[in-house]
Amino acid sequence: MYVTTFYSFKGGVGRSMALANTAVELAKRGRRVLAVDFDLEAPGLDTFDVLRPRDEVPGIIDFVHEYLDSNRAPEAGRFLARLPDMGDRGGELWIMPSGAQQATYAAHFNQIDWGGLYEKRDGYLLFEDLKAQWRQAINPDYVLIDSRTGHTDTGGICTRQLPDAVAILFFPNEQNLRGLTKVVNDIRSETGEPRRKAIELHFVMSNVPDLDDEDRILEKKIQAFRNELALTCDPLIVHRYDSLSLLNQAVFTGVRPKSRLAREYCAVVDQIVGRNLDDRDGALSYLERTSRSWRRRRTAYESQRDLAENLRRIEKAHAKDGEVLFELGKFRENDPRMGRDASLFDRAIESGYRQPEVYLQRARVRARDGEPDGASDDALRALQTDGAPPPLIWQAVSMIRPDKSEAAATSPAVVSLDVRERVSLADGLNEWPDQIKVSIRILEPIVDDSDLQEEHRARARGILAMRLVATGACGEAAKLLRPENRSVEDMDIQDAFNYGMAAWGATGGIVPDPFVRVVEIDKSESASESRSDPNYLQCMAVACWATGDTGAAAEFEARARAAVRGSALSCWRYAEVPANEFMEDLDDIKALIGGDAARVPRFMRIEPMPGATG
Repeated sequence: MYVTTFYSFKGGVGRSMALANTAVELAKRGRRVLAVDFDLEAPGLDTFDVLRPRDEVPGIIDFVHEYLDSNRAPEAGRFLARLPDMGDRGGELWIMPSGAQQATYAAHFNQIDWGGLYEKRDGYLLFEDLKAQWRQAINPDYVLIDSRTGHTDTGGICTRQLPDAVAILFFPNEQNLRGLTKVVNDIRSETGEPRRKAIELHFVMSNVPDLDDEDRILEKKIQAFRNELALTCDPLIVHRYDSLSLLNQAVFTGVRPKSRLAREYCAVVDQIVGRNLDDRDGALSYLERTSRSWRRRRTAYESQRDLAENLRRIEKAHAKDGEVLFELGKFRENDPRMGRDASLFDRAIESGYRQPEVYLQRARVRARDGEPDGASDDALRALQTDGAPPPLIWQAVSMIRPDKSEAAATSPAVVSLDVRERVSLADGLNEWPDQIKVSIRILEPIVDDSDLQEEHRARARGILAMRLVATGACGEAAKLLRPENRSVEDMDIQDAFNYGMAAWGATGGIVPDPFVRVVEIDKSESASESRSDPNYLQCMAVACWATGDTGAAAEFEARARAAVRGSALSCWRYAEVPANEFMEDLDDIKALIGGDAARVPRFMRIEPMPGATG
């Protein structure tokens, strides 16, 4: 049960209207909501059609009056009325009015000495009992209290004793700023002794003219409120809205949900829900918001003690909610301040949350913990749903073991990609043998599918040939790049170079023609970005050496050495390698250029990977 009071220092800002719209929106979202009219001098929640009980019921004034007469807290259920259901998500709406609107209302109200109630008649315990009875009678997700304006005897009950949060509505002028300063300070003082109660504050500028702020009037007022009230962000805004429907007290979140006014009230709802850790949407919002805050500023969003307590609270409140457990586990993995807890992913799956993301996250944990087989199994599970985003597919596929490459390549997630995306996926899998094997399995059916456009098949052939070279299957790569009806003169620079390297690996000797073609194309083309790429420069060093131009080869090798900054694709291995290994390959090439004929590409020093070509 999360209690939120709607308070304003002055009237005319639409406080009750904001509460009514919030109550309806929460009920539409499937929450059980109790609206309590504590504006005892000027009650009005039940003047909204959606908050009007079918039959008149007693309310707050009657509850307190009966207590004063009997010295026993009455049964609260008699003072509550259920209203018609809202939406189709199972939400409920209840109301506790200010009191039965009879001739005795004013007399009963005037008879209550609120100071005496607290000092002599245990008023504090009375309202704590009322809260407990709310929970027992209807167990609401949200209690929304409409509080009196100004500084009043009942103000402390509504803004300090009862609520978990206070939504403060105000018009941005000096009168409201002066009046709110004391109220806000009083609420914040609850964090100290003896109660140590942290009350969330939501600041909402209301009834603001929807006009251009050319003279920065509103901007300056907002800054004044931020400075005086120590706000960490700008307040929400509910603009003045011209509609005759407001004369009938229409609740826009119910009857006109797409209107601007409804959207602005929904923003208020989102902020209230987002601070309620017992609400699953609030828990998810908190985890996302806190994680984003740390990533952006690399500083603590809150004290580590408070963060740890909030995480424990979320885990306890949502122990059976798979999505919340997954996000909680992910948060602990990503935030170095928190201890990791891999069991959260197990529990998320056991709770029925079987989205690809949870299996991928558990695969990462297992890979980190030295369980490659378990990681591969989970990565494969992540690929069993079509429509997964390509980045997730790439990460999952990159963790698959070679013996599961066929299953990965034919998984629903991979098959659901269009041909261009599948080729791009395979192109990115080139860092280690496990990835390369999966890449081959993805590309083979594309190359063999005569119904596909030739441009896609040609790109797939080129990438497949490189993967085959990487696995030691150089003969198969050479045949793929140069079938009987294709000449070297028809090849582009990439196919010509790769064919030359494949033929070298297959025969053990240099076949000059493709490397001559590479050098010719390089000389005929104007300068491009690729000419500063380490891989391109490395390839040109090999091509020039193969054609006998050792001077140009040495120049390209030196340029490649100067260009490498991080990982790069190396033609010496046909794999993406870190900078230090790329440098080792350049050392080999430099020695080769210098006359050391024993220096051959590393892919020629391995046995062909079993089953590399299927």
